[in-house]
Parts: sequence; structure tokens; C-alpha cells
Amino acid sequence: MTLKHLVRIPSGRGETEEMPLVVVMHGRGADAYDLADLAPMLDGGSGFRFVFPNAPTPWEAAPGMTYGFTWFDGWPPKGTSLAESRKLLLAFVDEAATRYPTTPGKVLIAGFSQGGLMALDAGLRSAQPVAGVVAMSGGLFEEDLAHLAGRKDVPVLIVHGTEDEVVPVKAARRARHLLGEHGLHPEYHEYEMAHQISPESLEAVSEFIQRVLS
Repeated sequence: MTLKHLVRIPSGRGETEEMPLVVVMHGRGADAYDLADLAPMLDGGSGFRFVFPNAPTPWEAAPGMTYGFTWFDGWPPKGTSLAESRKLLLAFVDEAATRYPTTPGKVLIAGFSQGGLMALDAGLRSAQPVAGVVAMSGGLFEEDLAHLAGRKDVPVLIVHGTEDEVVPVKAARRARHLLGEHGLHPEYHEYEMAHQISPESLEAVSEFIQRVLS
């Protein structure tokens, strides 16, 4: 497939069974394993299939020093790095929905930090019927927005920390504002936390995922 990835089925259902598909992207400097332990906490009663792709590019934190992977350069994204990752991610979502038996209309795209921006960017462009998009501590790439007019019915959840020192909370507030201007009505939550996933924010994400995939 286009991107290396992990698959987790916390419910223990058979790999060949049809079930909702949840694609979750990590942040800069991490990898597919970074968020995999969240799968049991996000799983629904009927059982979901979670897929965690690796970002395509090794992240060079300093010259000659690589650590994890990255979806794009800079913040906000610079050059063509985001467009290149977007193309790969959209292809990957299509491949995953074909390779793994997926309940029709039950694809959810989520991510944290860089992955949160990718979730909004790709989730609102995907050719798959997307049941929902979740952005945790992320943002929205304003310079190349998706055609949002046709995505007004896609449920979106944005969660962010008011004390986030990596991606300031204004990025989340701006994303909510821009989506609202285009007719989307994201569910939005701020928490008194840094650049992280807290029990409270995870509870909101879990409730949202289970609601839109039920």
C-alpha cells in the first residue's frame, strides 16, 4: 500500500469481517506506533478497525539527526510538502477502504498535531464517504482549502489545549471560524492542557467517534 501502517482491531473481531474504518495520523517526529495504544479507548461496541499510517518523510530534527517521521515542513506547511503527503494519504485511505472490509459510509479520519491538520485537509477532500473528521491539537491549512461547499454535512470534531505551546490554540479557533464560514458546524472543545491528549479530550473524541460510526 502507499504508506506503511499498523492495523488494530481491539474487539478481537476477525480480520476479514466488515466493520467501520478509523484512520489515525501521528504528529511530527512520531510514527505509526505513537497513537496505536488509543485504539481500545476509542473502540465502539460493535468493533472498529483502526489503521495508523506512517508519515512518508523521515524528520530531520537537526542536520544528520533523524527522529520519527513528518507529514510536511514547517508550521504552517511550506512548499509542496503538504500537497505531496495529501496525495499519498488520499490514495492510502482509498486503498485501506478497499483492502480491509469496510462498512459502507463508515470511514473516519483523525489525527493529532500535524496529523490533525492532515485529517482536516484530507478528510474534507476524500473520495470516500467520510462519516467524520477529528482534529486533535491541529489546525487548517488556509492557503489551499478543500472545496468545502460540498462537505457541509460531514461531522467535524476539533479539540485543543489552551496551554498548547507547540500549536497555539488560535489555530483551532481559526479552523473553527473558517469551517463555519463555509457552512460546516464543527463540534469544538478547548481544555486546560498543553500539546497533548488528556483523559477529558480523549473522552470527547471517543464519544464523537462512536456516535458517528454507530
